[in-house]
Amino acid sequence: MPDFSIITQNAQVRALVQEGALEREFHDSLFPGLLFRAECGASVPWPAGVGDTYIGTRNGLIAPVTRARRPNEEPVPQSYASEQWMAQLQEYSGTIDTDLKTSALAIASLFMENTRKLGVSAAQTMNRVVRNRMYNAAESGHTVCDGAQVAVTTLRVKRLNGFTKARSSSGSVVRFNDVSTSNPLQIKIAGVGALRNVVGYTPDTAGDEIGPGTLTITVAASVADRAAVTAVDACKWVIPNHEYAIGSSIDDVGASDFISSAAIRKMVATFRQDNVPVHPDGHFHCHLSPDSEATLMRDPEIQRQQIGQIDNYLYSEMVIAKAAGTLFMRNNECPNVGTVYPYDGTYTADDNFAGELTNGSSVEIHRALFTGFGGMVEMAKGMDDLITEAGLIGTTSPVLVSQNGMEISADGVRLIFRAPLNRTQDLVSTSWQFLGDWPIATDSVTGRVELTGATSRFKRMRVLAHAVQL
Repeated sequence: MPDFSIITQNAQVRALVQEGALEREFHDSLFPGLLFRAECGASVPWPAGVGDTYIGTRNGLIAPVTRARRPNEEPVPQSYASEQWMAQLQEYSGTIDTDLKTSALAIASLFMENTRKLGVSAAQTMNRVVRNRMYNAAESGHTVCDGAQVAVTTLRVKRLNGFTKARSSSGSVVRFNDVSTSNPLQIKIAGVGALRNVVGYTPDTAGDEIGPGTLTITVAASVADRAAVTAVDACKWVIPNHEYAIGSSIDDVGASDFISSAAIRKMVATFRQDNVPVHPDGHFHCHLSPDSEATLMRDPEIQRQQIGQIDNYLYSEMVIAKAAGTLFMRNNECPNVGTVYPYDGTYTADDNFAGELTNGSSVEIHRALFTGFGGMVEMAKGMDDLITEAGLIGTTSPVLVSQNGMEISADGVRLIFRAPLNRTQDLVSTSWQFLGDWPIATDSVTGRVELTGATSRFKRMRVLAHAVQL
């Protein structure tokens, strides 16, 4: 077995390990980029013996009883509906090499630098995966037609996000399965009188359920270019200066529709109408891009509310404001033309963010994400499981050194230093790895029933789409 000489022979690297410097460096590089991931709360261990797919269940509410019980009348047994959701075990990882031909004095600094870079890379990777899932859920069931179309039953749309699955039930258990003739999804098309049923879909890219594609509908429709298409169980969203409506789209965002205190109050009201719980800190959360923050701070009402609050320690960290029962956090990873690849507003499967970055009027769309408690959960498979599967018994420590290398765990992420295994034994690989998933549970059996007769599929994360004023 090759000896991990970089650990056993280099005193500087050995000191970094013994003093916990590498672990701290990895954690300190990882943690600042995890604002979206932090919305998941504490990580839940992946259940043993379930394989790589886990089916979770969330229970709905029991309806209130407002009629007084009559004499000698027995209470009627009540029940509640349950919903099922799925988590899929997946691996996320990255790696970088350190060349040992570098002078011995530089090896320790190279390890620190590589650890730092991998920490930032891991943070951005996981944060964007969580970000995309949260935003895609919050904008689920909202899209526009891709071009004018006459008397078609195959409707081209800009995004399939929220249109590929429909609510079905088996007894009291609700789940979301692929749309079909036996499991249709009702949609509203702007300019078309009656609702239409979606019974199939064809993505432009095979296997992609959020990007551009075609919806199969049962009754032909004629549509204008960029006509709004909305699922009846679409997530509620808010546009400044506009009332929420089932037929709205991002094209309703005008160049002067800035984020404001009035729009925030409207958003918070939608949460409370649906009984969405606040986070353990007693507030809803809102993630703002720097441009959204600059626009919000122009609002006179927000300015008055922040007087006397700037000395609070939270405001020196990540919370930039508090208003209307909401904590506002600066988050550089909010999706916009600077943080979504390829930066030109078009969709690509490389990023997996479904929303359009500019609308039909060429207004750049910014999205403030509001969240309540319990919208997403992190499920992670720990190192102990991997060791057991390898035939070893025991638990891992923050630092594990062996003949084949060294492993460090921080924030549920493995940092792996592998012994030189190339032919000349002078190339050390450093990698990070996360095993798990971030499923989003639906809440379609709870909340206020809309005029469409349906409730929103997702309720604990919502988007306020707006323009910015710089």
